[in-house]
Amino acid sequence: MTKIQIICSSPGMRRNGIPHAASAFYENGHWTEEQLDAFRADPAFVVREADEATENTQTDADFKLKVDAEVSRQIELRSSELSKTFKKAVDDAVDAKVAKLKGEHETALEAAGKKLAAAETSVTDLQAKLATAQTANADLQGKLDAAEKASTKK
Repeated sequence: MTKIQIICSSPGMRRNGIPHAASAFYENGHWTEEQLDAFRADPAFVVREADEATENTQTDADFKLKVDAEVSRQIELRSSELSKTFKKAVDDAVDAKVAKLKGEHETALEAAGKKLAAAETSVTDLQAKLATAQTANADLQGKLDAAEKASTKK
């Protein structure tokens, strides 16, 4: 594919409505034949066809596009790497926090279990004492009733 190179002997000179750089490459079809003929007729300009396969026809805009594309590619690559690193750091922190909370939960559950066992033992002891007291109370009530009967007979 070829491009049109326009070389201007006096950079900044205006032709066809724009100021021209010392040298610029344009895609085929950018300028009409009449405009190219006007350049060719002016001794301050040289118009030539340049083959992209054999010459560097890269314009400043082409170079900037390539640089921007490479910058975008590297930013995306680094962003992806940072995202993975960040996700791993977050996952590790979450795992550590969950493990800590599980340990605290298990410790608290074990302590509550011991308190429950102690309370159940205490309840069993109190129930046994209550049963003993009720039996003793029933015996005493029986003796009291017998004593009252004996005293009312006299």
